[in-house]
Amino acid sequence: MKRLLMLSAVTRANRHMVMQQVNDIVVSCGGWIEGHTLFSNIAATFRFVLPHAGLAAFAEQVNAAGVHIDAAGLAAVAQRAAVPAAEPDAAAASREVAGALSVTFVHDEPDLRREIPAVPG
Repeated sequence: MKRLLMLSAVTRANRHMVMQQVNDIVVSCGGWIEGHTLFSNIAATFRFVLPHAGLAAFAEQVNAAGVHIDAAGLAAVAQRAAVPAAEPDAAAASREVAGALSVTFVHDEPDLRREIPAVPG
């Protein structure tokens, strides 16, 4: 069974810009975004799939964009990227890496408030 690569990061950059950058980085590394979850304007989690060969470049580009992956995440990326594909089964299993990147946005903005319309009934 494939294990999900869990990454955590923080940034002071604009959340709208970061969301676009993460999407662009995943696509440029040959992967795709499976989905995302927003937690007000405080955090966002991106679920993605990357080819094994694009994993190290993904981490480098995310950090270069000002979204700083924590040490445990960088170690996990290094470990997963260094897995040798000695056996054909291992190579087939490691072609794609499913992961999640949780980004916390550090800012002084107030929490977002959404108006929820009343539903008759």
